[in-house]
Amino acid sequence: MPEVRFSVIMPTFNQCGFIRRAILSLMQQTYHAWELIIVNDGCTDATEDFIGDYLTDERVTYIRNTENTGLGHALNQGLDAARGEYIAYLPSDDYYDENHLDTLKERFRKYPRSVVVYSGIRFDDSPRSGILSYKTCKGAIPGYCLQLVQTAHRKTEDRWRERDEMISDDLNYTFWHKLMGRGSFAPTNIVSCCWTNHPHQRHKICSEKYGGGLNKYRHFYGVKTPLRFRATKYKIVDEEKQFASYRNAGSLKKDGGLKILLVGELAYNPERVYALEQAGHKLYGLWARPRFGFSTIGHLPFGNVEDVPYENWKSAVSEIAPDVIYALLSTGAIELAHEVLIANTGIPFVWHFKEGPHEAMKDGLWKKLIDLYTYADGRIYLNEEIKAWFEQFVPVSLHNSMSMVMDGDLPKKECFDGSFSKKLSASDGELHTVVTGRIIGLSPEEFSILASNKIHLHLYSENEMADPAILHFQNIAPRFFHVHKHCAADRWVEEFSRYDAGWLHCIGSANHGSLMKAIWSDLNLPARINTLAAAGLPMILRNDSAHLNAQYNYVMSRGMGVDYSHIAGLVERLKDKEALRRIRKNVKSHRDDFIFDSHVRLLTDFFKDVINLHDDK
Repeated sequence: MPEVRFSVIMPTFNQCGFIRRAILSLMQQTYHAWELIIVNDGCTDATEDFIGDYLTDERVTYIRNTENTGLGHALNQGLDAARGEYIAYLPSDDYYDENHLDTLKERFRKYPRSVVVYSGIRFDDSPRSGILSYKTCKGAIPGYCLQLVQTAHRKTEDRWRERDEMISDDLNYTFWHKLMGRGSFAPTNIVSCCWTNHPHQRHKICSEKYGGGLNKYRHFYGVKTPLRFRATKYKIVDEEKQFASYRNAGSLKKDGGLKILLVGELAYNPERVYALEQAGHKLYGLWARPRFGFSTIGHLPFGNVEDVPYENWKSAVSEIAPDVIYALLSTGAIELAHEVLIANTGIPFVWHFKEGPHEAMKDGLWKKLIDLYTYADGRIYLNEEIKAWFEQFVPVSLHNSMSMVMDGDLPKKECFDGSFSKKLSASDGELHTVVTGRIIGLSPEEFSILASNKIHLHLYSENEMADPAILHFQNIAPRFFHVHKHCAADRWVEEFSRYDAGWLHCIGSANHGSLMKAIWSDLNLPARINTLAAAGLPMILRNDSAHLNAQYNYVMSRGMGVDYSHIAGLVERLKDKEALRRIRKNVKSHRDDFIFDSHVRLLTDFFKDVINLHDDK
């Protein structure tokens, strides 16, 4: 067999603190038939200062992208430049042991039909900082696919999926599967590399399983275009398609429209703010660092919202001179909103909070949250219950000044378009209920009773079927438990109207009417209320009439709920076809309540009142 020559591809993005170790680990290999191809994928840190002395080595090829193009494109650039017949990978935050290439080479020589050879790997799998727990394995790390650092393959014409095709943290999906028909995958059975555990690993940026997601990816890599994002096997987001109707090349600002500076994040239904543009207002965005994958931040893939750079936000805002600052929406916005509040910009400041007050307490953000509700020129509350709850903490003199109640994460009206579908129950005579998201409050034992009464449970999950919670339900009554892929907002009506009723959070309150004892589940309005309203579905929830519960009051006051105290009673209520028909009619009559467009005039009138009051001071 001829000499095995490796082309080692090193993609890097803002890892200057790690990269010299990675390169040094290659330089110290006992096997010397290699070249290194460094692909600087738009680094904005000091990477070039850190690697400059290595770039004079004739074995090193250096490719520099002016902006980040994504891992797939960076790796393909390396493949196109590779001169070796064997490809190895060395991410700049990982490193090789001295014998790594030697062991890969020997395995290729021993098994010439192998297309992929992979080493054992050393890794720290502790999820918390301050604790190190190094382990080794001879194949893929449990719960993960083969990592780049441990893998080498013969050079083929195959290429990695690039950003414009699909973004995923699953390397099997993005490349390894393409090689499976070309030969065997052979282990060295020798641990010879290390995978580094740190917060900016790509899978932690991408995967919702590890606290990442589309918006963290957008923020970290500075992406300005709509994305196609494979969050899980069950959830694929296509922003180009999803937001096509909201993309507009020109400004929509009309005479008399406001200049509104959005500060923070937009949570689940970001397209709603396009309704403000359609009403003639000009939007700017000063974005928080996304706390969760669903915390939508800019650059927004729709509309004309202009980004304000955080690095010089004060001077940028002074130049823009917005009429009002609209700070929103959940826990991840608190720190930035507070920073803007205390900067005393002289611009009227409105604070709108949806969820996470108890989380804010736990995470040390409580003082800042209370400052926002104390000193903002205008305060918007999710509902009357949480308004009263917050007023326990705010000086009495401010209770009645410039406040309103409005859910801050209502969908845009286009999410309520579409034709209603024929009910599944019309075909089989059995009842079909739906959960849009996680199952919250329904126990497997209660589901068993539902199934025994021929009541189906359809779960639209973003998780894998192997999730233990899902498997538990599946094993109880597989004929009555169905898992479906994530459903995008533009298909809510068509997809979910097939069912007879939908599940809300069914946790049950225990505060006995005491505001002091209310917890977050008592005060929250789940986002799924809007989803089920779009489809005209009666909403299943526990009977919390003896307690203070915002969800219960909100749903039952509109006649939209199927409430229950015990599961047998719920079975009876669901089988009452005439009662379900009346509730369904009530839901449809209130659909406009759950559309952001219906509240734009009220919201902007509130902004104008805040501005006028501020100017009069």
